[in-house]
Amino acid sequence: MKNRKFILIFVAVLMIVGVGSYAGYRHFFGVRKVIVDSTEQGLKIAEYANPDAFITPLQLLDLMENDKGVVVIGALNPTKGDSPISGSFTMWRNDYSAKEGTYNYGGMANTVEEMEAILSKYGVEKDTTIVVYASNDHHDAARLWWQIKLLGHKDVRYLDGGLNAWIGAGYATGNANPSVEATNYKAPNPNTAALATFEDVVAALTAPNTVIVDTRSSDEEKGVTTLSGAAGPGKIPGSTWINWTQAVREDTTIKSRAELDAIYGSLEDKNVITYCQSGVRSAHTLLILTQALGIENVKNYDGSWIEWSYMHYTQNDSKAVVENGNR
Repeated sequence: MKNRKFILIFVAVLMIVGVGSYAGYRHFFGVRKVIVDSTEQGLKIAEYANPDAFITPLQLLDLMENDKGVVVIGALNPTKGDSPISGSFTMWRNDYSAKEGTYNYGGMANTVEEMEAILSKYGVEKDTTIVVYASNDHHDAARLWWQIKLLGHKDVRYLDGGLNAWIGAGYATGNANPSVEATNYKAPNPNTAALATFEDVVAALTAPNTVIVDTRSSDEEKGVTTLSGAAGPGKIPGSTWINWTQAVREDTTIKSRAELDAIYGSLEDKNVITYCQSGVRSAHTLLILTQALGIENVKNYDGSWIEWSYMHYTQNDSKAVVENGNR
């Protein structure tokens, strides 16, 4: 009887808001299936500054079927219950974030040694092709991409459209986290070239050729909303607001180079620091700026608003100036 009531309510909702809202239903309850033309997708990626940083579902399928030197990793929230790409490994933020107690706030990246241990468990070697993916929003794949690139690993690719496009293409899911022989992976060239610290952001406030880009939602940027983990509302003063979602299409794939140029073109020849709540959405923008558009001097602020608000509201650090805050 209860199931019948649920079905009747669901059908009534569809009649009121329209069958087109079924996409929203799928987005809420699980990964949203999207169908992408693989030829057009490949041509789009070919126009990017570094097309080798991206991969289509069709290209990934070919790699997995014919190349033993590929490891696929999904940054998937286990509470969502999404069925992973068959043969891939899965992990979530707690796996590649700093251990609790390392910092007085959350959201920071884990250590080089911890990332080495994870990749060793997956059988990664220095010449392995690593493909990262996520579902629905995909910014978590970009965060994982960024952290692996900080190790100096050469071949790391972002699956355009992620699990959504993979499922849309009808490719296999399930049977993830295979048993493989562990390696003794060592980061080829650990570096901080794409990492911004608190002090880097403080210096950027008065640097004439540096742009700080706020990639959060409008309500966060305006100080209307404070997400869990932050010490208070606001934004870093003078930062340019470009929501990370501006870079993606409705089908969750990345926009064309021409479309991206229209959004981010003013950042060319600038030093750029991206930030969000905890360096996840901003990692996606860094991926777009550096790999799709070829802008060279871009750093992702790992601490992002969680650290900046902590320094302002909790530590009363005069260097952590806040705009749109409550004091």
